[in-house]
Amino acid sequence: MLDKIIDPENIFSFKLDTFQLKAIQSLNQGKNILVSAPTGSGKTAIAEYAVHDALAKHKRIFYTTPLKALSNQKFFDFCNQFGEEKVGLLTGDTQINREGEILILTTEIFRNMLYKSDLDKELFERIGYVVLDECHYMKDPDRGTVWEESIIYCPKEAQIIALSATVGNPEQIAHWVSEIHGSTELIESHKRPVPLRFFLFGRGENQLKPLMTPEGKINKSILKAPKLKGKLAKEGLPKIGDALFELQQKKMLPVIYFLFSRRGCEEALKRTAQLNTSFLTDLEAFELKKHLEEACQQLPWLRSHRHFNSLKKGLAAHHAGLLPALKALVERLFQKNLIKVIFATETLAAGINMPARSVVISQISKRIDSSHRLLTSSEFLQMSGRAGRRGMDEIGYVIVMETAYEGPMEIAGLAMSEPEDLHSAFNANYVMVLNLAARHKWTICKELVLKSFARFENQPEIKSLQNMAKQLNLNLEKLNKKTEEKKKFKTLKKIEKLNEEATELEQIPWPDFEKAAQILMDTEYLNSDFRPTDKGYWAADLRGDNILFMAEFINNFESWNINLSSFELAGLACAFAGQEIRWDNTYTPSSWAITQGIQDITIKIYALIQQISKIQEKHEFTARTPFAVNLIELGFDWTGGFDWPDLMEKYKTDEGDLVKCLRQGADFLKQLSICEGSSDHLKQISSTAYDLIYRSPIRDEIAELN
Repeated sequence: MLDKIIDPENIFSFKLDTFQLKAIQSLNQGKNILVSAPTGSGKTAIAEYAVHDALAKHKRIFYTTPLKALSNQKFFDFCNQFGEEKVGLLTGDTQINREGEILILTTEIFRNMLYKSDLDKELFERIGYVVLDECHYMKDPDRGTVWEESIIYCPKEAQIIALSATVGNPEQIAHWVSEIHGSTELIESHKRPVPLRFFLFGRGENQLKPLMTPEGKINKSILKAPKLKGKLAKEGLPKIGDALFELQQKKMLPVIYFLFSRRGCEEALKRTAQLNTSFLTDLEAFELKKHLEEACQQLPWLRSHRHFNSLKKGLAAHHAGLLPALKALVERLFQKNLIKVIFATETLAAGINMPARSVVISQISKRIDSSHRLLTSSEFLQMSGRAGRRGMDEIGYVIVMETAYEGPMEIAGLAMSEPEDLHSAFNANYVMVLNLAARHKWTICKELVLKSFARFENQPEIKSLQNMAKQLNLNLEKLNKKTEEKKKFKTLKKIEKLNEEATELEQIPWPDFEKAAQILMDTEYLNSDFRPTDKGYWAADLRGDNILFMAEFINNFESWNINLSSFELAGLACAFAGQEIRWDNTYTPSSWAITQGIQDITIKIYALIQQISKIQEKHEFTARTPFAVNLIELGFDWTGGFDWPDLMEKYKTDEGDLVKCLRQGADFLKQLSICEGSSDHLKQISSTAYDLIYRSPIRDEIAELN
């Protein structure tokens, strides 16, 4: 038992739930904890207790989040609560008070710091806790590896606080953390502090109908409605305006209205703004006007933005196609209860803390390529979980709109479904290989990789295969006595196959790690002793989808002897971002060969891509080489003097996509400008190109509103 324990009653103004008290007790016993609880149940109160405890014991606490926006939100919250001098922030392009006792950072940054922990020991001195917020991101196919690595490499003296939305297999995850980081307590809660009620908003009179009875069974009265087919099924379906009017009348605002496309959000916002309805009181309208005026001082383009008039009415959209600063503004205004209706894509459900009184789900199926599929239980639960504000609402309302395709049974099935299991998305990559090889013997690298959850979750299947082989061996002994050669041969083959399958599962994901290492040896980033070469050490500091591709570009740049300007390099940087842009049908990118220099170097880059692809194919290793030539013109135009309205007019696509592409291009240039492998010339033109790209609105962020 630790000697200095803080009483939670001295910290919180509200009574803690049983699961929160149990979590705090486990922390005080020196254990790690995995907290699996519904959205909005108060998991962050546990992390807040850990902050108080760390400060009292003169220890540091690292608080990691998956999103820069969430990191920013935590930074402002903790600055207000604990004082600016105690809080630091590290994201991709922001570094504030790195030595702060409370360090807020994105999970990728934390993982990268762990790679270099032997070189930066002071940073991890006095570390007491590591909070891994939104730990269920482990299942993310693109980013999940980072969470597993963060747990595997985390300093042993730090207690891990993993906060996760409800998943189906929390015991398995907690057991895994126990195996690799020490005693870990699973803290579960299935109870929401604000209970949810589910409704169907359908056609006809009394459109808002309870989906289930108070006992949790489906409301039989809504099953009595006649089932319509063909054209009749599409007639008389409820409209968005009808639903919002009903919610307003029943005092069920604010609401997050989920749709599954950006265009759907934009159209819904436009139609709702045209309604002759006010969603704000006079006082709220006055407060909102003050905040918008303040925001206009920070964001010069806001007053002329197409959403500005909607914002003044307390209406907003939230999706990836919007300017990041505008989305951040919407989030802040919503948290102040000055936005009453948000039309959002499902990405909001997995984002920052934005609960509402009600949630509307437009349909329970989503378009995938050329077909549709039902929402998974996790997707439905994630969106539903945004309903009900703790301390403000007694009930959270989840309303599903009736459509021509899904009925009450399917909706109720989702509402009553159990959460899905979380599976590992661990995959080996060049960054991992170079960084582990730089600091560990090859045998230790293998030990670390085999600590992945990917291998751990295969254990039951491995055991089953081994038991089957064992049973066949027993049968073989009986056959030996009878000398039945044919049966004996078949049994031996089966045993051999079972053992091979078990061994293969036991090695996951090591074979992919070895393949990546072999490619790095072929390209001279690793030597024959599995240690990084000189260029391997600087390549390890790069970040991106394929750092081998980036490193080879840097390595070859001067030998290609092509004199590029900063404008031309900015265009290339956007191409390296590899971002998919949803071009408007009226825009066709012109030739990427804007200048002779761009044409010459792009031909060299394509040859490099072919070379890398051949090596990867040879070793049966998959890693994309992102290079989108149709984005060269975008970077060239923006750095060449286009203002933002001109850029939007030319490219006719979502502004959020353009910002993302240009920000990724800027990040690429930033890396070139500081990389040890870059020549002085490349560093200089990269730095100039970065300054040309990183201007408003690309760099714009909204500060806290007063």
